[in-house]
Amino acid sequence: MDLRWFPPKDAQRLLQLGIETGLLESRKGAIRPTFEVTSIEVPRDFAPTASVFETPTPVAEDLFVAIVDAIAARTGSERRAVIANVNAIQDRLDVDVEVAALVAARTAGIDVSPFVTRVRARLGMP
Repeated sequence: MDLRWFPPKDAQRLLQLGIETGLLESRKGAIRPTFEVTSIEVPRDFAPTASVFETPTPVAEDLFVAIVDAIAARTGSERRAVIANVNAIQDRLDVDVEVAALVAARTAGIDVSPFVTRVRARLGMP
């Protein structure tokens, strides 16, 4: 955020990705790298792109799978069909896959409130 690579909301999301992937840890209110920073060389002109947000993390995959499983259980559909439907919603609405999964779940008549807080946290939203 200090380097103005991303707006604050995206910087928060990037921080969350760093924690989820294990590159960063939160300890005693401070964020610290989990690796030796002096072992990494960063080019002077480095600037991350938005593709960094597409990095899959175990937390994101677990959340997505939990929502997909809930939809499959409720509708009796195969997981593959549910994922195809979620992907279609994601393409149509141009939203994150977790948000698309929530839309699909709600459409299937599932109470999405147990998932909303986790999706918001995953996306770096308060």
